[in-house]
Amino acid sequence: MPLNNFLEKIFYLFVNNVLFCIFAIQISYNANVGRMQVQKADIKNIIVEVARGSFFKKGYRGTSMRNISKEAGVTLSNIYNYFKNKDEILEMIVQPVLNEMEEMFDRHNDPNYATNHWVKIKDISELDDFKEQITFIITYQKELDLLLHKCSGSKYENIKEYLIDRYTESSRSYLQLMKEKYPQVNKEISDFFIHTISGWWIQILSEIVSHNLNKEEIFQFGKEYTTFGIGGWKQLMNL
Repeated sequence: MPLNNFLEKIFYLFVNNVLFCIFAIQISYNANVGRMQVQKADIKNIIVEVARGSFFKKGYRGTSMRNISKEAGVTLSNIYNYFKNKDEILEMIVQPVLNEMEEMFDRHNDPNYATNHWVKIKDISELDDFKEQITFIITYQKELDLLLHKCSGSKYENIKEYLIDRYTESSRSYLQLMKEKYPQVNKEISDFFIHTISGWWIQILSEIVSHNLNKEEIFQFGKEYTTFGIGGWKQLMNL
């Protein structure tokens, strides 16, 4: 075999081996990165779940980053690789609740939502709004209890005032839509009344979640309160 051909084959074999090694290293690296990403996600979830249980039981003030670290089995310094502070962990737990509330406010202020159907219905439990509210309370009962009663010292400590103002704003918009759609609707309902009723509802919500009611009790109370409320609003709005 000519020397040139022999050297050429040796060169090709060398190049192929190098490329194979690079490919194998890349696969190994990607696998390790994937495992590290999963591990990081697992650690973050563990931190959040431990903090959730502690917040529910002890409240924001009664929970420290050191306690979370100990119960989660994650070093305190490592926790700060995932969260800047305790407020950031709390935000991950309660923000989904506030996001869903905002979505409900948006739906209630949709012109298509403004209807007098709720005045005429016989079975309150068939109302979409009723189902939505009850499902929301049952789903987030513990998170709502945390938000409304156990967030002192956090950035959410004045959440009740915020929710009352937000509920007032949403109710005012809804009434305006109803007035535009139904000319006979009473136009003299005062802002202060709307604000007071909004505060009343937030307080009622606060009572529901603080008494650890089961699903049936929440449903029963919801029917009673909604029936009571519809009677009053029907009379007040002249529907």
